[in-house]
Amino acid sequence: MNTGIIASRYAEALLKLVDETGGGEAVIVQVQHLCEVLDNIPDLRRALVDVAAVSADRKVSLLEASLPEGEKLCPELEKFINLLVKNGRIGDIRLIFNSFVTAWYKSRNIVRGKLSVPVYSDSTPALEKKLREIIESRTGSKLLMTTVVNPDLIGGFVFEVEDMLLDASVSHQLELIKRQFIEKNRRIV
Repeated sequence: MNTGIIASRYAEALLKLVDETGGGEAVIVQVQHLCEVLDNIPDLRRALVDVAAVSADRKVSLLEASLPEGEKLCPELEKFINLLVKNGRIGDIRLIFNSFVTAWYKSRNIVRGKLSVPVYSDSTPALEKKLREIIESRTGSKLLMTTVVNPDLIGGFVFEVEDMLLDASVSHQLELIKRQFIEKNRRIV
């Protein structure tokens, strides 16, 4: 069976569980934290997949230990992770968690966006406000925006929302001009 279909089915099951129990807010925070940890620690991902070397109970303990100090897994999430281990799907946890995060925000009518700027300046809040107004009016959804400083940008900004990319960076504009010159030169020669 297709891994993407499996991930979306498990994600929908977790979404249904947290909607029934009302523990969704805490679960989404923990899932996003665990996604970040799994991205940054490849050894943890390998340990979760390794059936022979790491026991099922230890896998749950490893994930719980990945949470901020003193925090325990939400009961719904612990139950869900045990289900993944039992069904042999713990290796797909990152994909399942990604699908869950997407389904969670979609069910709450929220789109996520990321704004990259070269420096955070006085004009950044105005840009954030303008982009928020445009996206919310066009999609009818609330925009949850993260702004990051990307020193590789020499000017302008890059805005990503869902599957759309708006590259208004100076380097992108220069690349477009370069392509135009190359195309004109090809027509002349």
